[in-house]
Amino acid sequence: MLCVARTAEAFARAHDASRSAARTAGILHDIAREWTPAALLEYAREHRLPVDDFERAAPLLLHAKVGADIARREFGVTDPDTLAAISTHTVVQPSMTELQKILFVADTVEPTRTYEGRAALAATALRSLDEALLGCVKASIEYLAARNVPIAPQTLEVYNALVTRYGTTA
Repeated sequence: MLCVARTAEAFARAHDASRSAARTAGILHDIAREWTPAALLEYAREHRLPVDDFERAAPLLLHAKVGADIARREFGVTDPDTLAAISTHTVVQPSMTELQKILFVADTVEPTRTYEGRAALAATALRSLDEALLGCVKASIEYLAARNVPIAPQTLEVYNALVTRYGTTA
């Protein structure tokens, strides 16, 4: 979490965004990551968090929504953009804010990750969040497809929109 927070803060600095919000989102983004699928589903039910069919089939994704709710309830985070960034750090969404992109990309390229192309994506993020987002989403799609894991419809929607804008070179 600290590596993600530091990476998010560096990206926020590069894009003149709130470093404090990026750091907070980075520190809290995985607060519920180690919960069991059953515990995530139960928390979502108890706290009336919306759960779509994709999340019901892959409850680990709920750690983002649950984490945002915990950040609000237990840590007093009230900034809607910070909460949205935490809530969407696992599955990209259309029309993400700058902070949401910062956290998603930071979580994908933080220095302890070791996949091929990580450093290049991190460098791209310092210059263009959208191009880095395209590269991160592409890498995620390739990773999931290689393991026959279903890909969230929102991910494909964002990928197609970014490819239309930037091409497939990222």
